[in-house]
Amino acid sequence: MENHVICVPFPAQGHIRPMLKLAKLLHFKFNFNITFVNTHHIHQTLFKNHHTCSENNKTPFFRFESLRPEGVSDNDPKDILSVINDVVTNKLELPLKELLMSNLRTSNNINSNNNSNYSRPRISCMISDVAMSSFTLRVAEEFGIPAVLFETASACSLLAYFHFRQLLDKGIIPPLQGGVNIVPTMGDGDEIRPFPLKSLDESCETNGYLEKTIDWIPSLKGICLRDMPTFIRTTIDPNDLMLNIVMLNAQRALNSRALIINTFDVLEQDVLKELSTINPNIYPIGPLNLLVDYHISKNDTISICDEGDEEDHEYMKWLDTQEPNSVLYISFGTIECVNQEKIIEIAWGLANSLSKFLWVVISDQVTGELNCREFNRFEEEIKGRGVLVDWCDQESVLAHPSIGGFLTHCGWNSTIESISYGVPMICWPLVADQVTNAWYCCNRLGIGMKMGEEVKSDDVESMVKELMDKDNGKNMEAETMKWRKLATEVSMSSNGSSYVNLSNVVNDVIKIKQQ
Repeated sequence: MENHVICVPFPAQGHIRPMLKLAKLLHFKFNFNITFVNTHHIHQTLFKNHHTCSENNKTPFFRFESLRPEGVSDNDPKDILSVINDVVTNKLELPLKELLMSNLRTSNNINSNNNSNYSRPRISCMISDVAMSSFTLRVAEEFGIPAVLFETASACSLLAYFHFRQLLDKGIIPPLQGGVNIVPTMGDGDEIRPFPLKSLDESCETNGYLEKTIDWIPSLKGICLRDMPTFIRTTIDPNDLMLNIVMLNAQRALNSRALIINTFDVLEQDVLKELSTINPNIYPIGPLNLLVDYHISKNDTISICDEGDEEDHEYMKWLDTQEPNSVLYISFGTIECVNQEKIIEIAWGLANSLSKFLWVVISDQVTGELNCREFNRFEEEIKGRGVLVDWCDQESVLAHPSIGGFLTHCGWNSTIESISYGVPMICWPLVADQVTNAWYCCNRLGIGMKMGEEVKSDDVESMVKELMDKDNGKNMEAETMKWRKLATEVSMSSNGSSYVNLSNVVNDVIKIKQQ
């Protein structure tokens, strides 16, 4: 009996990439048929060169489908806030239902060509991003499809989201002007109601309020408000709505029939143990990048189209000429915006450190018009020892022997990839769960140094020197290599815990049981 999985990632690159890795493992390693569902905009920009793979009863297919948000024209939303709004206002629910109806028709040999010899296998499971669960679980139940959730963020951030409810009930968040907190009213079930929130007292950023320690989460002992996901610093819509959404999503995840997480058991051991007291059906199957590396042939490839945009990869040729562990890699992800003043501070900190570096600078991420004269002066200064690109294959870069450090925003994909390849980090988190990931790397794993939110060139210079200096950074380097070894052990062997967990969730949850 063939198995057919519907994969529904949140429509942002940081969520799509790990879901795509999971889908590739299910397809190439476990022989699943895959329907990978994107929004129309994502489909056109990231997967425009991909076409439907073979669909017959002998060869498993890997097909991409796109949803256009209900009531949205051809120019569907591209910015992240609009995407979030489409998700939480259920503009994708009806299009998903229509897609599933189409699959049900073809699975019953009813298609537009009336070809009775063609039958698409019925859907055995839906794998939904936790961030899409506000409607995907409801749709799956309506169609009688078993559903599991996939958390693309860290286990520690999921646990932090789960405890937002207690922070609200205790009147600790959000910190409001005048010290008066109004606790929001939660709707019945999954209903989302607006919060009666006042504006954030900006002095809380500097008066020490965010240094308040949270002492009732055993596996996150010592964490303070500043290190909790930034949605607790609620101001106005959409963040007030987001605070509610992330709490509800965490609750759904920890009530689901199965929860898959892109982490590995020893990396977040205490956190996973605490989460398992809420939901015992948790499957840590990371790092997914290593599972793909070790268990899928290089010839079996389904990629995001920007991964193939550069044929020559000049930056890789430059890395080949550098000494081992001598280059700092810098990237702040694909979504987060950085204002031009901070970009300039980072630039001159890098220049003054005299270190060699490879920096991904995405112009769309810079808020305000970049001071071209100042940046041109910087580029002249770093000629021969600094390379600026607008895109790179991050996994290939982090795996390169010349890379000795990573200045990162601590998105979970970047974090776990850095751990996978043994690269210590300078952590400069910007939003959401990144601050929690940075805290965990610096305070639990010993593989990162935290840089202040108000970045200054002198701070950047000193931290880069400390990280890249072999004497100062040797303890961190040793810890990083320890975690790299453990990440390899859980991924490479068929007896490794992450591979075993993946096999278990496939056989026990996702596959159609033989009658």
